[in-house]
Amino acid sequence: MGLRLLARVAGCGVAAILAGTPVRAEDVTDIHFVEGYAGPHQAEFTDLLGQVQAIVPSALAYITGQWNLPNTLHHPLIVLITDNPADIPKDMPTRPVSAYVRAVTSGDVLRQELIVDLKHHLMYPGEKLDDILYHEMAHAVLQDAVTGPAAAGIPQWFNEGLAQSVTTEGHDRTVEDYKQYGHSDAHAVLCDLNGHVDTFYHGEYNFGCYTQYYLAVQRLVSLGGKDTVVKAITGLHNGTPLPLIIGQVTGLDWPTFQDNIRQYTQDVFAGNKPIP
Repeated sequence: MGLRLLARVAGCGVAAILAGTPVRAEDVTDIHFVEGYAGPHQAEFTDLLGQVQAIVPSALAYITGQWNLPNTLHHPLIVLITDNPADIPKDMPTRPVSAYVRAVTSGDVLRQELIVDLKHHLMYPGEKLDDILYHEMAHAVLQDAVTGPAAAGIPQWFNEGLAQSVTTEGHDRTVEDYKQYGHSDAHAVLCDLNGHVDTFYHGEYNFGCYTQYYLAVQRLVSLGGKDTVVKAITGLHNGTPLPLIIGQVTGLDWPTFQDNIRQYTQDVFAGNKPIP
């Protein structure tokens, strides 16, 4: 299924996905939940842990299904719920954060942690935890699938654009930006795709570019077809830089593809093309 259709399916809400046959935490051996907690919010921790244990395995199943990947991780993922600031890296842009993935790689050995901030949950109990965890699990699945001794780097725009496409996040973000910048030249949302390789820490990157990243991924899939994502992941794992992969699946060289994305974004914000 292409990502454009994927976003429409998710438009029913992640809760609708979970309403099907759930994937139980005990059935997923490559995800490890840290259940110990010695802080002052034991009841809230227990409640949040139960939600996270239900959502994370289902997110893994859903994302791998959409990307045509096996429903598994090659490397263990540790899920930690914490209200300890020492567990939050100092280079995170704000504190408290909702959830994030941090990864350390050495050759083909990967260690990933999905950290959920209990303090943020206490401050914003009405947040869409499903959407947040699906986004972060998209990062974890992508990193897990790409990692290998010869792997190429994952560009920031592809990483964040793809993560926004597993729920309605990217669509909703674009709708909100369209309300503000629609029928313009889209200058406010145009961003250079030649960013640094994503370190999965979000820190230095401009969140204002996320709409452009989402639209770039949507356009890539529309040009390359339904198997674009799995082809990109396989190519990155084998060490092929993403610009070369894009040339293989779309027939466009990297500069031409960037021009195409820029024009597509301008067309969306001019109202000439629908918001994907």
